[in-house]
Amino acid sequence: MPSPVLTMIQNNNLKYYRERGKMPQQDVAALLAIPSPHLTRYENGQRNPPPEVILTYHILFGATLRELLAPLFNKVRQDLVCRSQELIKQLAVAQSPKRNSRIEYLREIVNLLSGMEGV
Repeated sequence: MPSPVLTMIQNNNLKYYRERGKMPQQDVAALLAIPSPHLTRYENGQRNPPPEVILTYHILFGATLRELLAPLFNKVRQDLVCRSQELIKQLAVAQSPKRNSRIEYLREIVNLLSGMEGV
């Protein structure tokens, strides 16, 4: 069974970009050297697409990987912010120069990732 995050990738993006590019599904399947029904399953969220499929859509239709993977990107970004904040709390308990530089780096990461809201 596909993961919910990857299902969002297919349902929201693969079919959209192929249709926007006005390319029939059978042509994309031929370019991928896969049977058309496999591509249908990827686009309908019934199967997780392999990286080759995602990269092909990136190349053929000009969609950025960030666009194609937007739901997954946002989930990973949110998880990193939460985990970074937790690690900052743990490191702050015992202050030292090494820990302070690690904390500072993690704060920069949190600020960077927090600025990517709504991606």
